[in-house]
Amino acid sequence: MVRTFIQVTAVLLVLIASFFLIKAVILISIPEVVELANRDWDYSLVEAKNLIRQKSDTVVGFVLLLLSFLLSMINLLWPMRACDFRVSKVGVVVAVLASVVIFFSAMKCANSLQEGWYNRVMELLKAENASQAI
Repeated sequence: MVRTFIQVTAVLLVLIASFFLIKAVILISIPEVVELANRDWDYSLVEAKNLIRQKSDTVVGFVLLLLSFLLSMINLLWPMRACDFRVSKVGVVVAVLASVVIFFSAMKCANSLQEGWYNRVMELLKAENASQAI
């Protein structure tokens, strides 16, 4: 009972902590990025890129934290057998290889999100500056 309480609490605290870490950044909308990056006389591409990078990395990080939470819950709910208490070297190697694949896939996903959001921000900034010039 105590072991299960500690494990479930630890897993839930990871989920709760991730919520507080990301709630401010994940809720930034693309129009808000445009507003933050737009200055009275011109817009700041550096600031826009930084905000977009933060947002995409945070979204991907949150998805990975959710995956971690789900895997931990599956592990907790899986019936324990006597052989489950040993550490499998093959399991460790497979986990490390899978983690490397997941890491590079997450980097590719974050870069893809950054590119899409950057293009959208640029469209909105150009449209806003064009409307201000009129």
